[in-house]
Amino acid sequence: MTLRPRVLVLGALWCAIAFLILVAVAYGSGDARSLDANALHGFIDLQRPSTEARVNWIAHLGDPATVGLMAALLAGVGLVRGRPRLAAAVIALIAATSISSQLLKLLLAYPRFSGTVGGAHVDPAAFPSGHSTAAMSVALAGVLVAPSRARPLAAVLGMGLALSVGLCVVVLGWHFPSDVLGGFLLAGGWTLAIAAGLRAAAERWPERVGRTKVTAAWARAVDWGTTLGLAALTLVAVGAVSLLALTMVLTRPDDVVQFASDHTAIVAGAGMITLTAAVVLGGVTAALRRG
Repeated sequence: MTLRPRVLVLGALWCAIAFLILVAVAYGSGDARSLDANALHGFIDLQRPSTEARVNWIAHLGDPATVGLMAALLAGVGLVRGRPRLAAAVIALIAATSISSQLLKLLLAYPRFSGTVGGAHVDPAAFPSGHSTAAMSVALAGVLVAPSRARPLAAVLGMGLALSVGLCVVVLGWHFPSDVLGGFLLAGGWTLAIAAGLRAAAERWPERVGRTKVTAAWARAVDWGTTLGLAALTLVAVGAVSLLALTMVLTRPDDVVQFASDHTAIVAGAGMITLTAAVVLGGVTAALRRG
């Protein structure tokens, strides 16, 4: 059954409510601020000279220039698929999340923790994380423009991007974990709102894709090519991550267990970031596939 636009709007409202609850807890609860600071301190302790360059490179994937390039590529996919509305939606999503995240930073600027944490000073205007918002926006834009059957694959790849950027900005001491959660929720809410607009437009003015045999064949070929490409990338990414995790567990199991027991705040912070990314991407992907 196709979800009506008002259901997608309701999903966007739930994201907004979750965002407001997060703001209230992150700013108003002393225990939450303490957990945020402890998690940040632990993440900063993960920094090593041998990995510093790679962590910086990953975090800067959320820079405006890089995000703009990725958005342009995704918009191009929408155009090649014969879906100009999807291409326009990608640009609208990136613009909306970029502008709103910066405005919210100014509005919510407040020092949640006095002094430094692990030698790092988080700027009072840090909530929500702009880099995390941008990374999740690109991930959701990929889900938006992907063919229906390939959207779960796009979600898996997008989750890798969003988690990588979100975790790295905390490791570098740029943001508290709650800043990353806020960025993910902001991107999810805007995506559902824009998807509702797309669905409402489709109900009133249906897109005419594949009006001739030639254009229909072209659309099918592009969709299959996109699906196969996403499948290949997903296999490579999942395989690499699984191999790395398996190597760590098999070669240094005691170190993994000891680290988790000594750094419960990191485990909690990373777990919340991962769970939020999974819920946002999974929920949006499920909603978009029912259309």
